[in-house]
Formats: sequence, structure tokens, C-alpha cells
Amino acid sequence: MNLASQVHVLVALLTCLVLLCKAQERDYIVKEEQPENVRIGNLRKDLDLNLDPTIRLSSPLQFKPVYKTGDVPLVRVEANTGEIFTTNHRIDREKLCSGVFTEKRCYYEIEVAVLPDEIFRLVKIRFLIEDVNDNAPLFQSTVINISIPENTAINTRYPVPSAFDPDVGINGIQHYELVKGRRGFWSLSQQSACCRQGTAWTGL
Repeated sequence: MNLASQVHVLVALLTCLVLLCKAQERDYIVKEEQPENVRIGNLRKDLDLNLDPTIRLSSPLQFKPVYKTGDVPLVRVEANTGEIFTTNHRIDREKLCSGVFTEKRCYYEIEVAVLPDEIFRLVKIRFLIEDVNDNAPLFQSTVINISIPENTAINTRYPVPSAFDPDVGINGIQHYELVKGRRGFWSLSQQSACCRQGTAWTGL
């Protein structure tokens, strides 16, 4: 490796180190299904940006969000003020974190570049998406047929397929209840599922 190449590599490493030193993180909480223009926070205030008055800036302070390729912008950042608002794109926790059953926390992440170059820093922002009760529990079928012989012994158990609710916590399935039929013949037992989101096991 010649001297020029060594210098180039050294400069690249130093640049990376500088960026890491200036990297910051900030967390916010936002409920899903919020309408457009709901204020979430203010980066300028929350980052406590105390600018050195002796540093001459080549341009006014600006905040530039950096979205991942293909991402739908669920939040917008005002360039001049750093205020963060929801956009006209729907924040759907179940869609954003689809397929995640054991992890109840759902995050949406972006990066924001603080400019100009004299005060440059890259801020990683994580939005914890809070669940709301926007889904109804569903069974795989609206009709469940169970064949029971008339001489079946008392306390014989028959499994019933469980319903699924993509909502979590108190917004998920809490219990099952028999609402129609001759209740004297049947009782319903149920056991909460420990490892799957929005489910509970039932049986007659």
C-alpha cells in the first residue's frame, strides 16, 4: 500500500470516528392510528442544542430526516424548528411489526442529520408505537362443528380452536364466554397463552 492509499484510509477512519462521537439517540412514544399533524416532539429542544456562539455557520440550523430506501415516511421533521409531526400515512402497529408475536414493543426508526457541516451530527430517533384496540378477535371459521356422542362422560373435554387478535396486552384477548345455547350442558375452560400474541386456549 503506497503512502497516498495509507493517508486515504486514515482519513476515512478518522471521519467514521468523528461521526460516531457525534451520534446521538432519542426516543419518543406515539400511539398508532394518530391523525395527520399530531405533534410528537421538538428535536431542537430535546437534544439540548447549545450552539457555540463563536462558531460561524455557513447556513442556518437545519434538520434533515434520512429515511431508509422504500420506507413510507410516518413522521415529518420541520427543517427549521426540529418539530416532529405525524404525516398523512397511517401508523399501523400490526402492519409495521407484522409477524412479531413474542415481542410486544414495536419501533419505527429514522435518522436526522443536523446541519450545517460546522455542527453536523447524526441523530437516531426511535418511535415506540403504542397499541390501540383497533382489531377484533377472529376465529379461523365463523362456525365450529364439534361431534359429541350422547353417552359422553361428564367432564369430557373437547378442544376449541383459539381466536387470534393482533393487538397486545389489555387490547388483546382477555377471556372467552359462551353467549348462546343451553349452558347447563356445557362449561368453558380456558388457559392464557404465554408465548403467542393475542391468543388463548379454550375447551368445552
